[in-house]
Formats: sequence, structure tokens, C-alpha cells
Amino acid sequence: LFKKGSRDKTATMNRDLKYWKESATVILAAGIRNHKLSENCINTQISQQPHERNLTLSSLAKSVCDFALLLLQRNQRSTFFPNAYVFPGGRISTADFSNEWIQLFHPYCQSPNFKLDTVKQTDRRSSIFATHRGKLGSQIPGEVAFRICAIRETFEESGILLVKPNSPDKDLNKQGVIQLAHYDQNKLASWRPLVQENAANFIRLCKELDCLPNIWALKEWSNWLTPAFQGSKRFDAAFFICCLEEIPFTVPDGQEITFHSWMRPLEVIKGHQSEKLFLPPPQWYEIGRLCRFIHLQDLQQFSQDRSVEGCERWFPIRLHASDGFATLLPGDDLYPEDPDFTGETELNLTTSRSLNQARLEVSRLHRIEFRKPHDGTLYVNIEPQYKHVHSLMMNSHHNSHL
Repeated sequence: LFKKGSRDKTATMNRDLKYWKESATVILAAGIRNHKLSENCINTQISQQPHERNLTLSSLAKSVCDFALLLLQRNQRSTFFPNAYVFPGGRISTADFSNEWIQLFHPYCQSPNFKLDTVKQTDRRSSIFATHRGKLGSQIPGEVAFRICAIRETFEESGILLVKPNSPDKDLNKQGVIQLAHYDQNKLASWRPLVQENAANFIRLCKELDCLPNIWALKEWSNWLTPAFQGSKRFDAAFFICCLEEIPFTVPDGQEITFHSWMRPLEVIKGHQSEKLFLPPPQWYEIGRLCRFIHLQDLQQFSQDRSVEGCERWFPIRLHASDGFATLLPGDDLYPEDPDFTGETELNLTTSRSLNQARLEVSRLHRIEFRKPHDGTLYVNIEPQYKHVHSLMMNSHHNSHL
């Protein structure tokens, strides 16, 4: 077993990212038929499709959502969003790019694509996926390594092991809603600190259990860059989504993560609005997207079909107004045509007008307006790229602006 510091040096991270650290996260959605969560939902179903724009808070409140999301509360001593509720995930490790994975996945899934579905997107492909890792010393493509990273970090932070037995399957990309394999929890508990100490031990764990990281169950969802105004600690984060049949045994690590909760998407949003919990903007936006789905099977099918389209890299830009600020996202009329992805300059826009006045002066909207940290309101009237859906988001007065 590897101890701390004895890492695989054959793979190197993207050298073009001077101000951002590459990372990966996974949105875990699990069926809740056999679990009792909060009793805020009424036994009424609605039939709207996720793409419809006229979904409202009142119609969602009358619906029964049959899945929950895993949210982890960060340690209050964390230097990045302390106490915030986030999805499991973390920084990429050289071990996630280790060429040892080639041996482990062989002969079922050989390089270069490990039988992942080919993404149609070619132009404007996010660099986190498009970077040629072979030139950096690894035979593991980004699409594979960042999924391994998300799976490893999920195990470290929550104890959930997103793997499958090392046996061939006919169509790995169409597994549907995942039923996790069962392993001895005492054995997993003994491995967990070893993986936390050194990411290379995750390879050893998979070898001992004769399993593979279930990279095919993680569907590409989005890509967020921490904005320059957030400070010096920034991440280029690949977001994936994975649908599980039921809520698995979950134990926070007690170090980076102090608390966990499985909640329906709408319950998370209401918790943020009432200031019972805090969501960073990416989680806020993504959970708003998931509010559009009532049934886990529909979410799974949508994420599977959509994932081959690719995703858009989102680098939020701040607009200061007289009564607050707006976070501009791609497609908004005020969003820069060529934002500085190098991070060398901090681009902040300023107007003497109010947020309302600034909004009424443009035609294309894709922005989140803030007058206080928990009172974000999304305004968007453009079509989402790559067959995605926009967030369904309500402000503190429960108004939708889609």
C-alpha cells in the first residue's frame, strides 16, 4: 500500500490552468421508495415535461418527487465555502490518471475511450475533457480520469462505493438506474482512511475487491469554473450525475465533511431560501435543474440521452449594480464574448443602474441576481445549449422567472 506522498508521477495535470485546480464532482440521485424523508410533499402528481417553462413552485409543491439528492456539509474550518452543502467530489489526483488503470480495465475496456459513449461535441469542448493527456504522460483520457476522481472522492467523503464487479457487460452505457454491489462495510471502513491518505490506494482497493470504478454510470452533466471574484482558491470542476436505485449506506468522513443529508431537490432549495443551509451557486443552479424532474427514471433517461451532447463551460462574471450584483452566465447579452479563461485578469462589470433597470435594457437573459447571499433569482429566456435544461429557480418570494 502507498503511504502519503508516494504518488504516481507518470501523469501530469493540465499545465495551462495556472489559477484553477481541476476537480470532479458527482450529483447522486437515489430512489426513496423505501426511505422516509421529510413529509413536505402531497400525494399528487403532475405531468409536465422537464423542458416546459411554465413549471411553478405551486405545481411542484403538489408533486411527489421519488428521488433524493446527497448533500454533504463542508467543515466549518474549510478554506473554500465553509459549512456549505455540496455534492461529493474533489481535486483530481495523479493516481486518477495512473496508467495502472489500463491493466485493471483490460480486457473489458481498453484505451482510448474505455467504451464510454462518444460525445458529439467537437467545437468549444471544455478543456477539462479536450486536453490531450497523452502529451502529459498518461494514457487515461480526461473523460475516464475525472469519473474515477469523482468516484474516489465520493468514497472518501461519504463511504459510498460506486463500482461494479469486474465482469464483462453487453452495454455498459445503458445500465439504467444503478443497483450498487454490496461489500463488507467493515472492510470498506478499513480501506477508507488508506484512500484518503493516498489516492493511489484506490487502485489497490479495486484490485482486492476485483471491481471497477463504474465510470459508465456517471453521465456528463456540466462544467463550472470558479469565478475570479471568488478569490485565489479556484476550481475547474467537471459535474457528473449518477442515478441509484435506493439510498446507500452513507457515513461522512468527519474531517472534510461533518454532516450529510438525502433530500428531495425542492426541499434543498427551500432550505437554502429559509437560510437553514447554504448552497454555493453551482449547486444552487444544478439542483434547480433537477427540480424539473419528478421521477428518477425520467431523470436517468434524460441524463443518459443528453450526456453524449457534451456540455458548456460556465465561467461566471459579476455585474455590480446599485442595489446588489448579478452573476452573468453564457448567453446573456452582457456576458463577454471572449472571457479571460487564463485567470490573469479579474473581469468585473459595473453599472450605476439598479438590477431591475440593467435587466430591462437587454433582450437575452441568463443571470442570477443577488441582493443578499440566500436571495438569488434566476432570469433566463434563452434556449439551453447541448439539449440541456435550465434551472427552475424561485427567489425568496417564490417567483419563477423562466
